[in-house]
Amino acid sequence: MKPFMLLFIAAWLLSGCGKDQKDEAAEVQVRSVKITTAVSVAQDIEVSETALGRIIDPVAATIGAEVPGRVDSVLVDAGVAVSKGQLLAVLDDADAKSAVAKAEAELKRLQAQQQAQRSLVNRYQDMIEKNFISKTVLEQAQAQLDVLRQGEQAAEAGLNQARNNLQRTRIISPVAGRVEQRLIAAGDYIGLGKPMFSIAAGKRLIVSIPLPETRAAHIEKGQMVRLHLAGATKPITAPITDLTPMVGRSNAFEARVEIDNPGHWRPGASVTAEIITDHHNGAVMVPEECVVLRPAGSVVYRITGNIAHAVPVTTGVHSDGRIELISGLAAGEVIAAEGAAYLSDGAQVEVHNTDGVKP
Repeated sequence: MKPFMLLFIAAWLLSGCGKDQKDEAAEVQVRSVKITTAVSVAQDIEVSETALGRIIDPVAATIGAEVPGRVDSVLVDAGVAVSKGQLLAVLDDADAKSAVAKAEAELKRLQAQQQAQRSLVNRYQDMIEKNFISKTVLEQAQAQLDVLRQGEQAAEAGLNQARNNLQRTRIISPVAGRVEQRLIAAGDYIGLGKPMFSIAAGKRLIVSIPLPETRAAHIEKGQMVRLHLAGATKPITAPITDLTPMVGRSNAFEARVEIDNPGHWRPGASVTAEIITDHHNGAVMVPEECVVLRPAGSVVYRITGNIAHAVPVTTGVHSDGRIELISGLAAGEVIAAEGAAYLSDGAQVEVHNTDGVKP
């Protein structure tokens, strides 16, 4: 074979080997997984249970009709603040006034009869001393006087009742507060006991928080609760004051929190209650995307150089987009964040961080 032919074959073989090496390098480059990294941190966290509560006014009053009658006028409406003793409505009092007049007349009649009978008894006593009448006549007169006295007492009681009924035609607020409901209108005829107004005092409130029985082991009297009212600028924090079973509902109990009304909380409104059940000091926390669920359990990927190492972990509390790691990882370690779900143990990675965290 001629020398120039040997040189041509050698050059061709060398060019082929170089191409294979470039293809292999390109293949290795493709196998690297692009990720971002995060650093595990130690922080103090709260463990809490969240439930929906309802505001109750413990001294709310429902005013019912104490006498039947037709509503003559209504002086307040729902949402109006009222003071104790304020006039809320007036019922037609014509019948009540007639009853008072009748009772007064009956009392005067009995008082006049009693006065006449007392005078008669006095005369009989004088006549007995002079032996003009028998003792039996005097005893009969005294018995009749006793009957009239008892009748007078009954008439006085009837007059007091009639006057009370007349007073009850004026509907008075028994407490200071705000009218939550107005249930009557002028012209309505109302029967005895019919509700007319609902008034909430609103100074001291109770937040009732229903909870399932499965949470009973974690909820205790005295635990602090953060109460969030929709539209409020900041929550109110107060302790649980009482735990009671819920009547009529199986496998449930109720946590109660007493608070002073900050001024704008209304009975019947719903609040979000965050019950703080525990504190974990120095908990290891990582972003949620760092924890990957595999068939063997949860893992995170520790990044050393450009290599990902799978680390089995036990997770705990979820809080604000982060997860507590109870075991498996210490604070201050660099782990895979975005792209962690595509890794396997020993995978080569290419870090593309936007926050400056380097492996």
